[in-house]
Amino acid sequence: MGKEEEESPNSMCILPELLEEIFIRLPLKSILRFRTVSKHCRSLILESRRFSEKRMRLQKNRRILAAYNCDCGDRPRLLTESRFEGDEEIVYLHCLASRPSLSCDGLLCFPEQDWIIVLNPSTRQLRRFPSGLNHKCRFGFGLWSSFSPENWAIGFGRDKVRGSFKVVRLCFSFREIGQEEPVLECGVLDVQTGVWSKLSPPPHVVNPGSKSVCVNGSIYWLHVDVYVEKHYKILALDLDKQEFNKFSVPPTRATKESRLVNLEERLAFVKTNVLPIWRIEIWSTDTYQKRWSKTFSIHLKLDVVSWPKRRRWFTPVAVSKQGNLVFYDNQNKLFKYYPRTNETWCLSVDTCVISPYVENLVSLPLKPSHSYPHVSVETRMSRCRLFSKESSSWIFKALQRNEFRILEILFTSLVVAGYICSPRK
Repeated sequence: MGKEEEESPNSMCILPELLEEIFIRLPLKSILRFRTVSKHCRSLILESRRFSEKRMRLQKNRRILAAYNCDCGDRPRLLTESRFEGDEEIVYLHCLASRPSLSCDGLLCFPEQDWIIVLNPSTRQLRRFPSGLNHKCRFGFGLWSSFSPENWAIGFGRDKVRGSFKVVRLCFSFREIGQEEPVLECGVLDVQTGVWSKLSPPPHVVNPGSKSVCVNGSIYWLHVDVYVEKHYKILALDLDKQEFNKFSVPPTRATKESRLVNLEERLAFVKTNVLPIWRIEIWSTDTYQKRWSKTFSIHLKLDVVSWPKRRRWFTPVAVSKQGNLVFYDNQNKLFKYYPRTNETWCLSVDTCVISPYVENLVSLPLKPSHSYPHVSVETRMSRCRLFSKESSSWIFKALQRNEFRILEILFTSLVVAGYICSPRK
């Protein structure tokens, strides 16, 4: 018998496959703690693309990510406590609610004029990349002096082949005063490398400010004709091949309130009709992203949507296992539609939904990246809503409910650390 076996007779070796099956079923907080146990655990959890993708597929709880509105300027982060609206669990992100954002597979992208910010709320990793709108990354076209946020469209998605996240920027500028046709400047940022590269121009333009959606490795934009709303197009970009294509449209008209969304990993077209009654039509593609079919037609009663009939649009966020549809509007109202009874219930009147929430353990690169602007403690204490007991009373109540659990965890930690002796049986 060897010396090592004599020193550790009870040692055993756990196969990596078995260890992965154990880790993949742990809660998020436990997994993040195991990152510091060993290099092997860290590589298995954070550096394994297969592990993060498999864990996302196994997640059964459907949750919604909403903004916990605050203008303190601190970096966005998840709050420790969630709450329920009906049967729907709401997870809150501490950020400014009016801040434009895009989402894909649990990651968020916040586009700014000078920066592109990518955040993984689950791992709390945040990276900042130059937006490319400067003299070094101007791609040699157009006049950047006429740049404004209303003159560009942003896309954020995940390359299904390589697994990398990418940010796409479509800029609109004019070479000369009075020129009618815009000049397109297209670029794509690989989040893993932090490098911008050029893209060939698409076959047609899209509405500036149009919100994109990523489905199955492609980013889609909706373009509605400003003068004739029934004329509209869908632009698709394959992130692997980095090629633009025209995509088929559903057999219905579009309005200014029409939206493209990712609904259960399928491309969906949402249309809102105002007259004679409020009605929401949702068209979805099939598994192969080729054929459109109407999946929902919702009639909203007057007691659900208040008057007057001003501009409003609705966005579906999730479909429950029972086939019920959860959707929200642009006035922070959250609804749930029950197809069996044809009833719509308002779950909340003050929930600013960002996107569906899924825990993703993918690791963002350390470099190249730029640090997030620092907010002083004094500013945070004076402006942050988290320090206001009135506006965040539900957080304090949740902590009070778990105070005995917190004391139990603290006591166990002190025993393990050796600061106090465990009670003898």
